Amino acid sequence: MSLLPAPRHIVLVGTGTSVGKTWVACELLRELRRRAIPALGLKPVESGVTGTIASDAEELARLSAWRPTSPPYQLVEALSPHLAARRANRTIDGAEILRYVRSHKSSQAGGAADVLVVETAGGLFSPLDESSTNWDVARALDPSSWVLVAPDALGVLHDVTATLAAAAARGRSPDRVVLSAARAPDASTGTNAAELQRLGLVPQPFALGRHDSTGIVGLVDALLGA
Repeated sequence: MSLLPAPRHIVLVGTGTSVGKTWVACELLRELRRRAIPALGLKPVESGVTGTIASDAEELARLSAWRPTSPPYQLVEALSPHLAARRANRTIDGAEILRYVRSHKSSQAGGAADVLVVETAGGLFSPLDESSTNWDVARALDPSSWVLVAPDALGVLHDVTATLAAAAARGRSPDRVVLSAARAPDASTGTNAAELQRLGLVPQPFALGRHDSTGIVGLVDALLGA
């Protein structure tokens, strides 16, 4: 039985690369599974895929309600998506990304996912080709909930401020901000969420610790409108 209007898009974007988007996406999928909400995790574009370790898309597939089809753009070199594609003599097509996501609105067995968790590659403004970025893909997936992921580490106040300002200037800002445990703790870790709120930058930031489930529960409640 479907619990939500299907499918709901949750689009994960980042302040940069290696900020914990895949880890947050996996935590989202685990919590949705715990609530018996059918969800799929998709990463249409990924660079640095060598086959020696599991790709981000593979990690998301393992936690999905059923296995998604192979992503359209799995690029070998660990570079900006547009550059990794150019080195592979390919061009990333935004329309193909949208087709890939939309193709997972139902399963081959006829079931429907309540939630599609879509992870972008790199930062919110990482280029996908000469004229488009992850922001453009996320915008094309609207209506959706955008989750901006940043590391709970020194420098995050600037990174979140700059990303939110650039997004607002383009007319569409992330709906939620999540600080992840993607990097080694430093003196600022554990204080950054409160500082983002105190400075008036983010009304309700979420901090996800490695061994603390309260953050992910609150985030999913907020995303599902609980």
